[in-house]
Amino acid sequence: MDALRRGWIGLALFFAALILMPILVFGYDKNQPPRHSAVAVTATDRLVTVAPSQPATTPLAFAGIRPGERIFGFRAIRVVSTRYSGPLEFVLNGPIAPFRLDLSQPPYIFNPHVGGWKTTEVPDGEYTLTAIPTQVANDHISITFTVGNGTGATG
Repeated sequence: MDALRRGWIGLALFFAALILMPILVFGYDKNQPPRHSAVAVTATDRLVTVAPSQPATTPLAFAGIRPGERIFGFRAIRVVSTRYSGPLEFVLNGPIAPFRLDLSQPPYIFNPHVGGWKTTEVPDGEYTLTAIPTQVANDHISITFTVGNGTGATG
């Protein structure tokens, strides 16, 4: 009873937790699949295919945009897949707060506006659009491009 009153048991449990927590955390993390995989991107006239370093379970490709392309005005950006037809999430990052768009089934068109995207609704700058098939873990594709709506915009 004296040990309880002085807090020795509590102190012993605290030090045991300090010792065991890193062991448990690092052991758990080693059993997790890798979060990101290296990808190789190839472009053919507005069609981008992504070849992961491991075999893809869901081959996805962007259509309607090329990596590094400067876009302006109205743009229809699609994701095409021969084998995936489940829900897909688009995430747009850039000089704006991240914008999410969830689609439950094909066609997968990034359409914050009817039929596509009016780039005049966002500031000029570099953007990254990521497509995430929500029923497949750790499988996604991304493309980076520039929005340039200035008066001398040519695409």
